Amino acid sequence: MRTGEATVQLLAEHYGVDTIFGIPGVHNIELYRGLSRSGVRAISPRHEQGAGFMADGYAIASGRPGVCMLITGPGLTNALTPMGQAYHDSRPMLVLAATTPTNDLGRGNGPLHDVPDQAAIARPITAFSETVMDPAAVPALLARAWDVFDHGRPRPVHLAMPTDVLAMEAGEYAPVAATAARPAPDAADVRRAAAVLATARRPMIIAGGGAKAGGAQLREVAERLGAVVVLTGNAKGVLPSGHPLCAGNALGFEVAQQALAAADAVLVVGSEVSDADIWNGGHPLPLAVGGSIVRIDVDEAQLTRRMTPTIGLVADAATALGALADELGAGTPASGGPAAAAAIRAAVQAAASPAMLPWLQALQASIPADAFVALDSTQLAYVAHSWLPCESPRRWLAPYGFGTLGCAIPMAIGATIADPGRPAFALVGDGGWMFTVAEMATAADVGADVVAVMWDNGGYGQIAISFDDAQAPRMGVAISSPDPVSIARGFGWQTQSVDQPAALQAALVAAFRAGGPQFVHVTVPQLLP
Repeated sequence: MRTGEATVQLLAEHYGVDTIFGIPGVHNIELYRGLSRSGVRAISPRHEQGAGFMADGYAIASGRPGVCMLITGPGLTNALTPMGQAYHDSRPMLVLAATTPTNDLGRGNGPLHDVPDQAAIARPITAFSETVMDPAAVPALLARAWDVFDHGRPRPVHLAMPTDVLAMEAGEYAPVAATAARPAPDAADVRRAAAVLATARRPMIIAGGGAKAGGAQLREVAERLGAVVVLTGNAKGVLPSGHPLCAGNALGFEVAQQALAAADAVLVVGSEVSDADIWNGGHPLPLAVGGSIVRIDVDEAQLTRRMTPTIGLVADAATALGALADELGAGTPASGGPAAAAAIRAAVQAAASPAMLPWLQALQASIPADAFVALDSTQLAYVAHSWLPCESPRRWLAPYGFGTLGCAIPMAIGATIADPGRPAFALVGDGGWMFTVAEMATAADVGADVVAVMWDNGGYGQIAISFDDAQAPRMGVAISSPDPVSIARGFGWQTQSVDQPAALQAALVAAFRAGGPQFVHVTVPQLLP
């Protein structure tokens, strides 16, 4: 077998890869040659940016790395934005991209799609990015990638594969054993942490995306402590929104900030506690955490960022939380947790503007409880992040770290490919929708059960408000999205148009019942002159 074929076979047979996202081209045919005999499904988006967002959505939904197979040069550069999103939100993604033949690498000879150093372009937004100069190096590089995905802080990995290397004879690859293991917490530190938390009368927990795999253990610790749990956006569903101790995605609200300042012990699990988490009203609120801090993170460097913990545990969240629960035992939980969590939830719900509230209520009443929810960067979505409930992990898809536009529909497609029995809801704006509108064709190709709602406020409405807040003249925000219903219909979607919340609710119920790609155009009063 050639390198491309052998690589795909190893991915399929040893690493369980069942789907790739990419656009075939002259330069990556050897990878696609391997796909044809592997049984791996190839999804062809209309743009490499769509491929990356689909891979990211697949990774969120499945917990496994989304895999992209791309051409040289622009194939990779087109995918950098979703790679950056996966990097910032700590999600696994493997990007295999062809690159310039070895005899032209870095020499400025001007071959097609040439860049001086393709691996270097991706390095700042990957766990590692390497050029494969020898077919024999592939098994060790893939083992290194899965060490990142399975044992450390998951982030994208990029392998630049020269076209001549892809075509070289390689034989059948044997897998290389993993060299890493998820770090386990020090037993003495666990005992110290449990002692600090057990004596707290006002304990709180901040749970981030790193806690996704430890939902059961998080719940057990929270219940044993009676601790209010505040979630970041990436952690939505790790503790169900309906749990009495869940305050929801509320870090950006003053009520949660005040509660954290008054807490006598705070457990922080798998979270950067970044500006994206504490952002509200156009600026990050200062984060003041009262009392002792116990911090759990698989990334040792993260333990002392933003805050200095009293006790830091370098460990996988599920393992560390399980050890904490065992150490805590059946003690007496603090009594005020459910009431405090309810107060935070009520304040967050009340913060929604009267204009937005009926639309949010329509969404909540009509989106199935088990559906994926994918949010783009758009006006209604900004409120939905904290307002809508989520009862299960790996159901909430949003661009928190990178805050990009255009990700919701392709992420929703990727999620439904990972879990085809579950529908997806995507909320997009009339501006951001245009970034990846071509992926509506991909949804029609695969028959994805995606219901997309376009929030049409006549342009970049939220940005227009930001210009007004800054007392700056509006510039560049009056963009058009002409006849979106006809565009969606042309891509093979069923369509509806509404302009009232009650009509939106009825349209969504009908759309989810019908299945397949469904588009609902919501027109609201324009914010632009």
